[in-house]
Amino acid sequence: MNAQEPDKHDVLIDLLKDAWVYVHFDPRREGVILPAFLREGPRVVLQYGYNMPVPIRDLEIDAQGIFATLSFRREMHRTFVPFSAVFAMVIDEKHAVLWEKDVPADLLQPAPTPAKPPTLTSVPAKTDAAASTPTAATATKPGKRPRPSHLKLVD
Repeated sequence: MNAQEPDKHDVLIDLLKDAWVYVHFDPRREGVILPAFLREGPRVVLQYGYNMPVPIRDLEIDAQGIFATLSFRREMHRTFVPFSAVFAMVIDEKHAVLWEKDVPADLLQPAPTPAKPPTLTSVPAKTDAAASTPTAATATKPGKRPRPSHLKLVD
């Protein structure tokens, strides 16, 4: 571990003193225990804390990671998140810690470039005679009144 890099265990313990913490981790890493449907993507975010509205009664944090029984799809699951899988801890947009070397490579991929926007071309202007002739798009069906404009003149 780099001397300047904060210990994940110590950071989590410190953050939990004041707030609930969103822990970002790679669920595909060795040692992670989660329901199978959560283990496919490059990131899972779980919220941990003391005095939460739905308490985590068996929350345990040791040097290896975070143990807790959590509810997913209304079923209780014993979970374990090793600190080796954790790459960020966030309280809010102003308080976060990121371990850049642990961010999954597929999350670091550059965003795809947007598709080329459509090219605009000019259309010849209509003459006054052509403009006054109703087209199929503007003609009203017999027996139907035209819809009033949604725009109103306000004095």
